Amino acid sequence: MRILIAPASPQTAQATITALLASPLPEKLHIRGLYRNFHRVPPDLQNHPHFEPYPGDLTVPATLNFHGFDTVFFVLPPCLDGTTPLDAWATAVSTNIRLAIQRSGTVRRLVLLSSLGAEVGAGTGEIMTNHISETILRDAAAEVVIMRCAYFMENWATAVQNVRHKERPYLETVITPVDFEVPMVAVKDIGSHSARWILAHETNPTGTPEVFELHGPREYSSVDVQRALAKVVGRAVALRPVEKENLTEYFARFLPETAVGPFVEMTLSFLPGGVVYQQYAQRTAEARVERGTVELEEVVAGLLGDEGRKYFDDVRL
Repeated sequence: MRILIAPASPQTAQATITALLASPLPEKLHIRGLYRNFHRVPPDLQNHPHFEPYPGDLTVPATLNFHGFDTVFFVLPPCLDGTTPLDAWATAVSTNIRLAIQRSGTVRRLVLLSSLGAEVGAGTGEIMTNHISETILRDAAAEVVIMRCAYFMENWATAVQNVRHKERPYLETVITPVDFEVPMVAVKDIGSHSARWILAHETNPTGTPEVFELHGPREYSSVDVQRALAKVVGRAVALRPVEKENLTEYFARFLPETAVGPFVEMTLSFLPGGVVYQQYAQRTAEARVERGTVELEEVVAGLLGDEGRKYFDDVRL
C-alpha cells in the first residue's frame, strides 16, 4: 500500500506517520511525506526503509505528484505569513490537492483532517478554512474520510513558559467561563485514528464522505487544565481567564494582524452563545463520535518536559 502524507511536517501528520509505521505490517507500506523544507524531516525518518521524504510545496501544483499512490492524508496547515487572506489560502491549497488527486489516476482514498465546527458555513473565523477545504475535497476521491477533531490538548503548550518559569505560575485561558467543558483530543490519538482509517479495507461504499468527530476520553474545562498543570509541577497554578472583550488584545500579542480577527471569531464561535455552540446544542441527530484514550494530564506532562517525566517516574514508583 502506497500512502502520501501532505504535508508531513505538522504534529498531526508526524503522529499519523508514527502510527502507520507501528502498524502490524509496516513492511507492506510505502509512505511518502511531502516537505517544503527538508530540515523538518525528523532524524528517525531520514533513512527509514518504509518512509520517503519528498520535496513538495502545497502552493506549487507542479510539485504535487501523487501518481502511484493509493491513499492521501491531508491536513490544511495554518497560514500565518501576515499577508495572505486565510480564505484565499484554504481555497488555493485545497484546490491544488484536489487537482493532484485527479491527475494521479491512482488515488482512491482521501483522509482529510478537519475541525469541529467545519460544517458551519459562517461566523467561525479560522475554522472557516476547514469548511472551505471540506467543501472542495468532499468528492475529490472515490472514498473520502473527514475527521473533525476537537480542540488539541497540545494547544496548552502556550502555558508552559508561564507555568514553568514564573515565581507565581499562572495559566491564561480563552475558554470561559472557566468551568465550561469542551471536547479536547491529543495529537497521539489523532495519529492513531488517522492511521486506522488510512489502512481500513473499505470506507463508505455509498460514495458519500465518511464524516465523524474525534474527541478525547472526556470533556475538559479550564479548571481541569489548571489542576493538571498544578498536579504535574507540584505547586499551585493561578487561573487567569481572558474575557471575551479582551480577546483581540490577547491574540494580537503573538499573531499577525491578519490572523487576529479570525482567531477571535473562532474562539467566540465555540463559547456559550457562539454559532458553533448553538449549532451543537440544537442538533437533533446523534453525532457520530469516536474517542481517543489519552488523558489531558499525560499531554500536559509531556509538554512540561523534564518536570513531566519526573512526575510520571514518581507515579510509577
